[in-house]
Amino acid sequence: MVKSSGIDRTLLMVSLLLMAIGFLMIFSTTPVIAREKFGDSFLFFKRQLLWLCLGLIVFAVLIFIKKPFYLNQRLVMVIMAMTFTGLSLVFFFEKINNTSRWIRFGGFSVQPSEFAKLALVLYLALMLSRKETDVNNVKNLGLLLLPVAFMEGLILKEPDFGNFVLIGIITLVMLFVAGVHLKYFAILFALLIPLLIMLIHIDPMRQDRIRSFLNPEDYASGQGFQVLQSTYAIGSGGLFGQGVGNSTQKLFYLPYAYSDFIYAIIAEELGFFGALTVIMLFVFYYLRGMIIARQSENPHTYLLVTGLVCLIVIQSMINISVAVGLLPTKGIPLPFISSGGSSLLSSLIITGIILNISRQRKVVFGND
Repeated sequence: MVKSSGIDRTLLMVSLLLMAIGFLMIFSTTPVIAREKFGDSFLFFKRQLLWLCLGLIVFAVLIFIKKPFYLNQRLVMVIMAMTFTGLSLVFFFEKINNTSRWIRFGGFSVQPSEFAKLALVLYLALMLSRKETDVNNVKNLGLLLLPVAFMEGLILKEPDFGNFVLIGIITLVMLFVAGVHLKYFAILFALLIPLLIMLIHIDPMRQDRIRSFLNPEDYASGQGFQVLQSTYAIGSGGLFGQGVGNSTQKLFYLPYAYSDFIYAIIAEELGFFGALTVIMLFVFYYLRGMIIARQSENPHTYLLVTGLVCLIVIQSMINISVAVGLLPTKGIPLPFISSGGSSLLSSLIITGIILNISRQRKVVFGND
């Protein structure tokens, strides 16, 4: 007898645990800076809680929806159009830290690039799974990637080099899964590597980040400051940590301790075992996600789940690698955990789609 396998409870539990860790660490890291800057110790926590409430509503709707929007070509194209609109609107708002990444309204801000990554995966899964799409036809492949190139151009203009690189990585992963020949990857790499070198060369800040990554001690008062403070936080955590709320690096020593470098505070307060637990949760997220992908009913959902899972996991790998000093600093949040409504909402939407697809799986049971 064939029955629906139901929602993947393991992936659901992993996601809830990651969110719980995130809220615990936001509660721990933000009161001092929130009180000093805004006069409200719980401002960051309350904002994140509002985004969580909105996100959980969307999350539940996505899980139980009967007619999935992600399989509808028209809706996917509408989402892409909305994405390009959002990425364009950011240039009409005041810059923050010399970047145009946010749309602000009513005391809240939305970062369109967080949702652009989701839109990209929806688009690529749709186009690469079509029967008439020959992914190894150069002309077809070029036309298919034109919207991706346009999206990358808008994100680079913000500028947001971290998400620019991340979108490129996700695109390559999905092309590989779709069966693009290795010779075309060789051509792509031959084009992309010089492009990346040129983009670094023409921007003094990117050059400084590379230099500070290679020799952080020589740039301790500048670009290397964050990495050094992050490694100090991780090293001081030991095996079991200083205890929740007892971080010293969050006290204005480590910039963005509640967002980009929250993993360092996890390691400082929860220790090696706490930091390892976070990594293992993302490993479980990947393993369960790929099981759902393999059990999906068609190439479209297989590509979609694979892309979404890799988006969450690769983003987490980049964030953690930056925190421990294995990659140059980038403004990439840690999914589910970093403070930021756009990142949390995007992670919930991604997981909601994956869990909805898990509900569509059919499993053969023995006759009663």
